[in-house]
Amino acid sequence: MMTLTTEQLDKFSREELLELLKQLLPLVAEVERLKQRVSALEAENERLKNQSANSRNSSQPPSRDQKVSLPPKKKRKKHGPPFGHQKFSRPLVDNPDRVIQVPVTECEHCLANLTSVRPEDFERRQITELPTARPIVIETRRHLTTCPHCLTLNHAILPEGLEAERCFGPNLEATVVFYKQTQHLSYERIVETMRDLHGVNLSEGAVAQILERAGQKAAPVAEAIKERIIKDQVIKSDETSARVEGHNWWQWVFIGASGIYHTIVPTRSASEIATVMGGSRVEAWVCDCYGAQLKAPARIFQLCLAHQLRDLQRALDCIFRSIVNAESGPS
Repeated sequence: MMTLTTEQLDKFSREELLELLKQLLPLVAEVERLKQRVSALEAENERLKNQSANSRNSSQPPSRDQKVSLPPKKKRKKHGPPFGHQKFSRPLVDNPDRVIQVPVTECEHCLANLTSVRPEDFERRQITELPTARPIVIETRRHLTTCPHCLTLNHAILPEGLEAERCFGPNLEATVVFYKQTQHLSYERIVETMRDLHGVNLSEGAVAQILERAGQKAAPVAEAIKERIIKDQVIKSDETSARVEGHNWWQWVFIGASGIYHTIVPTRSASEIATVMGGSRVEAWVCDCYGAQLKAPARIFQLCLAHQLRDLQRALDCIFRSIVNAESGPS
């Protein structure tokens, strides 16, 4: 379309200006319609942005849900046993580790000295306590013996758990693995916990080496679990993101009747399923609608009902909000 300048418009006659106006009127109406359409789309976009996903209507974990503040006057639930709950007392053990005698030294009425008076009876009370943590140091003295017949210098074989390359015993290393893999403590907090609760000074590097050794020992067991699972008739699988040394990796889980297999790899593609399954093929694969999962080697697929229910709930939430917005209308 040609662009007219002010000087050109000044040269138009009245009839030419009226003709130009007639041509512009439909364009003005179209511009107004488009402005209304843009406003409607902006409102719809804002509404959709406010429909935040949560653990009820998506795969978002509950930990990421926005928590609603409690009303200021709402009565908080009282902690402890419910009303009418039968009282429970810990039973007394027959052979306590330590017994402390508490004698009566004077009469609480007349203040007479009772240290030499034999008591008629006593009351038993017991508390359960943790012993003071103190690590033990085990030294091995491996004998070196020269054979008198062939003059070969023989080294004694160290017992299992006391190998030459060890600095820490099996129980200590198992405790470190427990804190990391079960309690999910950071390296720094493991160091603090081992120092404060167990009296053992460890460096973060030592913790890393302990975990690496544990992983190496667990690898054959994990491989055996995987080999059992891929022979099952039904496998349920899912994947979620995991941070590994500052990078986004993926934790896959494969659940069968014979066990559960976890693996963390840098890919979310179907190639990981192929790697795990090898040449095996199962009867049924239970998963969500993710494309890589639907490429699994299975005869039939069962979509995960939990995922389907969350997707349906998300759709219902959207429909409900649309109805509410339509009924409320523009302010």
